[in-house]
Amino acid sequence: MHFVALYIVVTVLVAMKITALNGNMQEGKIKFNTVFFSDKVPTDSKLEELKQWCKVFQKNGLTPEVEGNYTGNLSFRAGQGFVITASALKDKENLADDCFVFVKEYDPKTNTFYVEGKKKPSSESIMHQMIYDANKQAQAIFHGHIDVIVQNAEKLGLPLTGKEFASGTIGLAKEVLKILGDNKMIVLKNHGFVSLGKIMNEAGELALATLRDSEHLNITK
Repeated sequence: MHFVALYIVVTVLVAMKITALNGNMQEGKIKFNTVFFSDKVPTDSKLEELKQWCKVFQKNGLTPEVEGNYTGNLSFRAGQGFVITASALKDKENLADDCFVFVKEYDPKTNTFYVEGKKKPSSESIMHQMIYDANKQAQAIFHGHIDVIVQNAEKLGLPLTGKEFASGTIGLAKEVLKILGDNKMIVLKNHGFVSLGKIMNEAGELALATLRDSEHLNITK
């Protein structure tokens, strides 16, 4: 894979600082219970690719720092569960294996995740779980935050959620499912975006392409 090429969004925009969702944005808080089956860190062969995409997202401003932690969350389907970035990560460019969690099971009745790893899974794990359950074709889910995509969602013809919900809530996940359908790129109102793919490269490239299109719209205003 040509990961080096992914670091470049649009050279003519080098002087333009990509701004993430501003002061109104808050770091997501965990709103579910977590039960650890073990402290074993993921060893999936696709983990290195996910690390690379975390680095690409951070370098392109798609996982901005808020309250000392880098936001956004990336995952891929693994067996009967999925591997996802852990919560409260201070950096997404140089992640160790223990910065990822294998989610084995989710019990909606008790709002509990059963996991393997050393850290709690991302605060948006409910959304990832519900998307994987609803879309069996999805093998990767990338969730990021950046103003330019959110602000240009309608101009780009992207599906946009109708209501706002707090990060990490079941309400937000259900709102996402309302517009998900077969779409691979959706925008969460005043929040961020979600890109899906049958492989990680598809989800990542779609996010980068949407970023480029959004920035182009801003330049040509």
